[in-house]
Amino acid sequence: MNRLDRLFNPQSIAVVGASADETKAGYHMLYAVKKFPGPVYPINPKATDLLGLKAYAGLEAVGRPVDLVALCIPARGCLEAIREAAARGVGAVMIAGGGFGETGAEGRSLQDEILAACREGGVRLLGPNTAGFVNPRAGLTMNFWPYADHFRPGCVGIVSQSGAMNLVLGSAVHRAGLGVSLGVGLGNAPDVGVPEVLEYLTEDEATRAIAVYLEGVSDGRRLFEALERTTRKKPVAVLAVGRADIGEFAASHTGKLIGSYALKHAALTQAGAVVVESSQDLVDAVRAFSKVRLDPDPDPGVGFLTGQAGPAMIITDYLRARSVRIPELDASTVDRISQVLPVMTYIRNPVDTGRPIHSLFTRVLSIMAEDPNLDLLLTFAIHEPMCVEPVPLYQAIRGRTDKPLIFGTAGLPEDLAPTLRDLDKMDVPAFPGPERAAVAVWSLVQDAKAAYRKSRTENPPAPIAAARPLAPGLNEAEAKTLLADLGLPTPARAVCRDRREAAGAFARMKKPLVAKILSAAVAHKTEVGGVITGIETEAALDAALDRIDAIEAPGEKACLLEETAPAGLEIIVGAKNDDSFGAVVMLGLGGTAAEALGDVSMRLAPLTVPEAMGMIGELKTGALFDGWRGGPRYDKNQVAETLVRIGRFMLEHPEIREMDLNPVRVYEKGLLILDALIVV
Repeated sequence: MNRLDRLFNPQSIAVVGASADETKAGYHMLYAVKKFPGPVYPINPKATDLLGLKAYAGLEAVGRPVDLVALCIPARGCLEAIREAAARGVGAVMIAGGGFGETGAEGRSLQDEILAACREGGVRLLGPNTAGFVNPRAGLTMNFWPYADHFRPGCVGIVSQSGAMNLVLGSAVHRAGLGVSLGVGLGNAPDVGVPEVLEYLTEDEATRAIAVYLEGVSDGRRLFEALERTTRKKPVAVLAVGRADIGEFAASHTGKLIGSYALKHAALTQAGAVVVESSQDLVDAVRAFSKVRLDPDPDPGVGFLTGQAGPAMIITDYLRARSVRIPELDASTVDRISQVLPVMTYIRNPVDTGRPIHSLFTRVLSIMAEDPNLDLLLTFAIHEPMCVEPVPLYQAIRGRTDKPLIFGTAGLPEDLAPTLRDLDKMDVPAFPGPERAAVAVWSLVQDAKAAYRKSRTENPPAPIAAARPLAPGLNEAEAKTLLADLGLPTPARAVCRDRREAAGAFARMKKPLVAKILSAAVAHKTEVGGVITGIETEAALDAALDRIDAIEAPGEKACLLEETAPAGLEIIVGAKNDDSFGAVVMLGLGGTAAEALGDVSMRLAPLTVPEAMGMIGELKTGALFDGWRGGPRYDKNQVAETLVRIGRFMLEHPEIREMDLNPVRVYEKGLLILDALIVV
């Protein structure tokens, strides 16, 4: 962390490759850091003076330790420059130029050598291929973009895998009247990446909210762990791209359902981040977070007072569609408001005053502030100073409640600017437009829910050691034996390698039976006609065996006879050892339609029973568990316990690529795993 401080908050800077030639990167970097209040050392053996600063032939000529060195030289010269920097006690190096991992095998090899040199020399590396960073509090623009020099210091930290998006978000934060504590573009990031910057900002006292722009994830588990720690202290909003990339995994439904974006979204949310859909949403979220953070709460209640019905419809629709609770007001609250507002106004929540009057607004909002069902108060009023004056309104309310306040409005930018500025000084997040106010409220609620989940989560289990590796080529019977060893129930079964064994099993098993082709080479038995149900007679058994014999499958082939399971609710339980995020567990509606419906929830393992119960609640079809339309209630506890055990099993066996339990039939008491595929 000390070396990261030497990177992001240096006391001295050197620019290797500094130049007076305006076409060179070394000129633009030196120009950018020239205003830095600490010592700046241009390094160029052919110059004595650059941009009014004394130039030095090399780092050794400086004669004193340097915190941060910017390398503005060709890629092939960076390795030796890093070794020299390490020998001179430099804390961190930034490489702006390209020609490394982004260019192919040769560039990746050079990048690996540079990283090794940094590790050996105890030097932190930002980049290569980065536009740099800004630290307005330190008066430091370590960035080629001239206008970044104008970012005001503030409390929003920005972490971006794209240098351009770092500037886009910094500009948007600046326009919103907020300030930047630190804005970092990461580039290739073999050393300092999103997790490292998150951990740095977590300990930075000036940072109150963090915005992250995320593209690819090379070490998802590391990112998850860093986010988990950060969000316990500070709110984090993430914009993650990649919705169109669902990945390709051929073996099972599970692989197709655990797509790369879906997994990324699930992991970020599980870690406590608020995942948004646009750069504007990202800025609105951190604007709210910079002023307000709700206490941990399983389902915060939002009180909504509006002067106009149309915008209120948009806000209410947005929030309720995303499961934000706008509860009906307490009966006593409704009674008190009804004595203030004229007849025909809607007063149950949202409260619609009709054309607003400032005195009425103040009285109604004061009454709502006392309602025990509300944790957050949202007001929307179009900019009409003769009707509603937001600053006096909130000054009056502030003395009566400590509940967070959010203001939404609409009007001409030049008219709104003074009001938005004054509310900002009062720490009241204010937003021009109904949609933006809705995003802010949703973000605050999501953060509060995530904080509550984490506060209720049991202590994670002790580190899980890898067990004896499983052999490849498991068939369904072998997979079910492994599951039975975990205490997970499966139907009574018999493996039959010839017709004599099948006849013996038929005689002793409870009918009707199901016959399945047993082959590790056949992942989807139904698709090849390899599942025959309703076998009650010897003739039906012979016909089923004839069908299985006719199926072409490489390698050993046998028949699996199983007793027919009673009817129940069918779900799919899946798992995957992802290259980036590690062990992942998935739950969805089961059967052959699982992939088409895509109604799934997922978590990184290990997970606890409360987290697993949360997965059931996330399913759009989750209501089927709870006596849908007078039907039976199904055993959610057993489903949750199964998810927990599968997660632990995947951690014990990193050699498992995927696990697909589909269908799993759930009953009022217990469940049965009817089909199992484990790909090693």
